[in-house]
Amino acid sequence: MADIARTTRQTPARSPFGDGLGWDPFRNFFTGPGSVGSFAGVEVTRTENGGYHVEIPVAGFKPEEIDVTLDDDVLTVAGKSDRRQFTRSLLLPDEIDAENIEAKVEHGLLSLDLNIHPKAQPKKISVKVGS
Repeated sequence: MADIARTTRQTPARSPFGDGLGWDPFRNFFTGPGSVGSFAGVEVTRTENGGYHVEIPVAGFKPEEIDVTLDDDVLTVAGKSDRRQFTRSLLLPDEIDAENIEAKVEHGLLSLDLNIHPKAQPKKISVKVGS
C-alpha cells in the first residue's frame, strides 16, 4: 500500500493511498459526486482512468511565478511573487505516472492531471474454452 501525504509549509498530514480494493485515499474529504477532497486550498477529483485531477488556486500569480517540481515522488507546487508566496506538496504513490503529469494555469487556477501508470491499471484477461 502506498501513502499520499499532503502538506503546506505549516501543517503536514498523511493519509493512506489506496490498496487496489476500492480504498479511497481522500475518503475524509468527500464533497460531492466525483469530488474526493479538499485540503489547504487544493481540490482533488478522481478521474475516469483511476488517476486524479488536482486544482490549486493561484490567482494573482503569473505562470512564470509558479514552479511545479517532482523529486523523489514528492510533487511540489510553489508560487512566489513580490508580495506573497505559497507551497503545496503531495507525496505521490508509485501508481502515478511521473513522466506524464500535466500542469496548466487558466483563470487563476492551476490544474494538474495525475494519471495512473499504464502498468498499474487493471488488465482484462480473457477466459477461453479449453480442453
